[in-house]
Amino acid sequence: MIALRKYIHQRLLIFCIFFLIFFFSPFILFADGIGWLEVSKTNNELLSIKPDSIKYNNKGFLSVLAKYSEIDLDDQTIINNDSFLMAIDCENRLFSKFPVNADLKQVKSWVNPINNKLIKKAIINSCSY
Repeated sequence: MIALRKYIHQRLLIFCIFFLIFFFSPFILFADGIGWLEVSKTNNELLSIKPDSIKYNNKGFLSVLAKYSEIDLDDQTIINNDSFLMAIDCENRLFSKFPVNADLKQVKSWVNPINNKLIKKAIINSCSY
């Protein structure tokens, strides 16, 4: 009888350990995997944002940390990366680029991305957050 209890106790302990390992491991992996989110892509360019950096100010302008990547068409590897802070006027679909550590108290000039499909799509997708 004591041997049976000991056997059940050991099996229950092993089951609990495996349950904890398999139940909590995916959450840790998914939490670490959230970094840059692709919002716009062309044949040789990629624009990603960091979702946890999205902020709206009191005028309704969005600011987000963005990363521009240039892609080699032959082997689809990233050639060049450039991170920057992007201010977006979602209502008028205008944007402004700043250095990563810039202060966005007052945007002095807005750019209209007339012929830039990458930026246009990035503005639309970023404003959906």
